[in-house]
Amino acid sequence: MAATTKPSLLELQIDVWKSRAQAKQKWLERTLADAAKTPREAKRQGSWINQALDAVKRGQDEIKYKSALLDVYAAHLSALEMSLMAAAEHRVGDEDTKSKRKE
Repeated sequence: MAATTKPSLLELQIDVWKSRAQAKQKWLERTLADAAKTPREAKRQGSWINQALDAVKRGQDEIKYKSALLDVYAAHLSALEMSLMAAAEHRVGDEDTKSKRKE
């Protein structure tokens, strides 16, 4: 009997984001493929492209900032985990010593 694995919430969310990104990419490619019919439309398209580039750059900067914060937080959590694991091991060792003394 084959085991069925249920996808995690993270995997489902990743799939949704990938699908949205692909749809947006296709839309952008179709939009950019349309040639401007008038000089005014060409100017408007150029302006729109510049605004879109600025939005992408802002998004990239935001991701870099959040990623740096998450890296620091992950390191902090790792340090806390190590401290807590050491404390747990120390307590188990103390309990073993106490139980041996009672015997």
